[in-house]
Amino acid sequence: MTVSHRYSFLLLGIAALAPAAFGQASVVRSGSVEVGGFVGASYGIDRFRVMGGGNITYALKNKYVLPYFEVSYFPGLPHTSTTDGTVFSYSTGLTDIHGGVHIRIPIFKETPLVPYLVFGMGVLRASETTGTATPLGYTSTPQTFPAESSFTINGGGGLRYYIGGSGRFGFRAEAKVYKPTTGDFSSSTIGKVEAGFFFQFH
Repeated sequence: MTVSHRYSFLLLGIAALAPAAFGQASVVRSGSVEVGGFVGASYGIDRFRVMGGGNITYALKNKYVLPYFEVSYFPGLPHTSTTDGTVFSYSTGLTDIHGGVHIRIPIFKETPLVPYLVFGMGVLRASETTGTATPLGYTSTPQTFPAESSFTINGGGGLRYYIGGSGRFGFRAEAKVYKPTTGDFSSSTIGKVEAGFFFQFH
């Protein structure tokens, strides 16, 4: 089973189990702003790596659509590619900067647990780094790899849990699949699972 298929099954499970377990919609206010941080793990460029970041969302008048802006950092992702018989190896940090929408599922009554879908697009930027270039049958030589940016789309789903009657503070878990469409990583599909907290301003 491919990585993208594993994450697809995970997201389908979130969407299927949440309505069955909780029969009620959320302690969510229109016009509210949520600010939060998160940590997690990613897979898709050679191996699993930890990551972290933060985001900010705004609830539109209907309370169910939340435009958001997010920044996250993936430290030291190792990568290997082959061009014309030469193997290039390097480890580079990636910065993900993107925006999109969280869509809270509007089929429940008041409950602290709120499932949502997420769709976004933005830029995945690889920092400048050094590595090696190894032509077939020759010794490796040092190589500098310039910074590179790739347009990326992503999608997934998650759950919010609001604490207390005010619903101003809570926790969030989310799984997403990233697909770079340009650059050296365009052949990769990146899965990301994260968990964190948020604080809601009215």
